[in-house]
Amino acid sequence: MIRALLVGALLATSAQAQDIAPRIAGTIELTDGDVLLEGKDRKTRLPVNSENVFEGDTVTTFPNGEIHLQMADGASLIVRENSKITIAEYVADGGEGDRSLIELAKGALRSITGWIGQYNRSNYKIRTPLVTIGVRGTDHEPSHLLDGDPRGEPGSYDKVNEGRAFMQGPDGVVEVPANRAVFRARARGARPRLLASVPAFFRPGRFERRFVERARGARKTIVERRQARREFLRRERGGRQLQPNRSLKDAPRRELRKAERPPRPQAQERRERRRSARDQRQ
Repeated sequence: MIRALLVGALLATSAQAQDIAPRIAGTIELTDGDVLLEGKDRKTRLPVNSENVFEGDTVTTFPNGEIHLQMADGASLIVRENSKITIAEYVADGGEGDRSLIELAKGALRSITGWIGQYNRSNYKIRTPLVTIGVRGTDHEPSHLLDGDPRGEPGSYDKVNEGRAFMQGPDGVVEVPANRAVFRARARGARPRLLASVPAFFRPGRFERRFVERARGARKTIVERRQARREFLRRERGGRQLQPNRSLKDAPRRELRKAERPPRPQAQERRERRRSARDQRQ
């Protein structure tokens, strides 16, 4: 039934093209079950492994649906079942302007931060209808449960697996250390508070081990990838402005491969070699 609804939504989507392509925010590493993507232009599509997700995309998962994303700054993200997020902002150019804002309307996700969370911590935010969640370089699991969600009491949560995070609401800020969880209820005037124990609904998904292994591998190369991204943009902007739909995934890899190549001979050296070869033949 859900699959039929998804296909119907795709068929109903307008075919009009958007004048300016949106910025690439990341790529799809894994998708399982029923998941739907909707662009800023309201066009819907089904996720395909290795394809891009974009700034402005909304990701919706249904019962037993899950999607893993590799973000442009090397961060890794799981959107768990019965969840809805919007990638409101994602800029990963390797500079001070890098920023990430993910709006979590409902459900749960897990985020292992990339270079934005490492170098631009104040620009990394996950926002729910109740609170804003920030990090100190973190592996954490924000959640926002609506009324009637069987997973737990309605409100916003964050569980920290590694590093530190904070939850900020209108009535205060709470720092969250590793292996703890924080909660802010939906009631008016409620404040974020550390919980005595981690709620039972925080449990690994079917592909959690694979996710953690890939995320740890990506984090080992964050410094190199960030520098490669900066070099790539510097060269591109030397000749023309980088288009927002140029691949953020492949550019750093191209730059790293270039760095491994031996330097090419200069033009003068090549001309001298050709001249010497002609003299020898004569």
